[in-house]
Amino acid sequence: MKAVIYARVSSAEQDKDGFSIPAQLKLLTKHAKEHSLQICQEFVDVETAKSAGRTQFGKMVEFLRSNPDVGQILVEKTDRLYRNFKDFVLLEDLGVEINLVKEGEKISKESHSHAKFIHGIKVLMAKNYIDNLSEEVKKGMREKAEQGDWPGKAPIGYINNKVARKVEVDFLRGPLVKRAFELYAAGDYSLNKLRKEIYSDGLKSTNGRPLSKSMVEWILKNPFYFGEFVWKSDRYVGKHEPLISRLLYEKVQTQLRRDGKPKVRRGSFIFSGLLVCGRCGCQITAEIKKGKYIYYHCTDGRGKCEQPYVREELIDSLFAEKLKEMQLDDEAADWIVTALKENSRDEVLYRQTELARLKSMYNSIQTRLDKAYEDRLDGIIDEKYWSEVSTRWRAEQAAINERIENLGVENRSYVEKGVETIELAQNAHSLYLEQNSSEKRDLIKSLLSNCSLNDGTLCPTYRKPFNHIVEGIKMQFKLPRQDSNLRPAD
Repeated sequence: MKAVIYARVSSAEQDKDGFSIPAQLKLLTKHAKEHSLQICQEFVDVETAKSAGRTQFGKMVEFLRSNPDVGQILVEKTDRLYRNFKDFVLLEDLGVEINLVKEGEKISKESHSHAKFIHGIKVLMAKNYIDNLSEEVKKGMREKAEQGDWPGKAPIGYINNKVARKVEVDFLRGPLVKRAFELYAAGDYSLNKLRKEIYSDGLKSTNGRPLSKSMVEWILKNPFYFGEFVWKSDRYVGKHEPLISRLLYEKVQTQLRRDGKPKVRRGSFIFSGLLVCGRCGCQITAEIKKGKYIYYHCTDGRGKCEQPYVREELIDSLFAEKLKEMQLDDEAADWIVTALKENSRDEVLYRQTELARLKSMYNSIQTRLDKAYEDRLDGIIDEKYWSEVSTRWRAEQAAINERIENLGVENRSYVEKGVETIELAQNAHSLYLEQNSSEKRDLIKSLLSNCSLNDGTLCPTYRKPFNHIVEGIKMQFKLPRQDSNLRPAD
């Protein structure tokens, strides 16, 4: 049989033994030789956390379309091949057989629905893993924030110094931002009047227009300007030069509170703030009727809406049913968890092997350091040479130590996260039925978003990665029923 080879690696994995492109190609070429497969073409993609481009995957698809006699794709394992569920459907439509060499599995149109279903869930979990490739970048940004350095684009009044890798005052716009604070603190300017004033001073948007009212308010509320900043909900003391004093900032906040309109306080209803009207898009609010019955209805923010009133008990049952939709039957869940756990063995083995290799490298350098130190004492090498080599070798040891520490930090793979996701999806419905009002709200916000209510029908969006579970269950209904061992959840 004719076949093609596909290999993929992220930039963070390129140097890992067993994960690198050469390691994948070696494994797949060996498999092809042992099974008398004729390799017609090799396709290799390298993804980074910032750019997950896969040009070679697209070229492989075009090659297979143009060469229908090529009937098989050799790939290391599931998460190397797919980026989303559409890839799975695309390759299935081509009629090629997917040979997952390291997993010892082959998937084709002739595969049983049970095998396809398990494979489909693994595809969706791999999709979630690829979605999280940027986590390494986010971790670096978090560390930068903890050190007092702003990790993002500098706000108005500052600029990013890419050479020094720090935020500096914009000497053109910085003074204008400071004046905006001073003018507003005096109490003589509304936000609209202030935006016009600073526009005439020269503080404009990137397109040369006046700053919007919301942008002016954002500037006035931003603690960055007095030396602190908020990153991912946490507050940090910045290293950057403040434009204003904390005292001036607090005066501005007092003025903003004085000018702001009082907010309407919502009642303590379970689903307040979680629903929008499916007809007009306005918020769904709640009120008590006859002193004891709670009804939800549209706020009519865009005119009279025909959305009917709905009892809280009905909405409660609708949320329960939506959480039940992500529940697999027990047999399917057990099969998926087992399959995912088996995939984690490679990562554990790599971490153990890499740790031993790094320790060996560290000890080897230490031996060289000890020997050079003795040579220095004996006068075999001079002070200058000792200083050069010892500095270089200790820097290498420091880098090795950092890699060892990174290996020691818990770094759960997408497989382990997938297992947790399956287990939570299995228990979400029963948990919801047992929880109090506050706990129900927290569970809904964790699993669902963008919930709309229309004529008694609830339409939510499942958050990642639980949307993958629901997609997998829906996919099961589309598969040909070649066996009855696996039934869809009720």
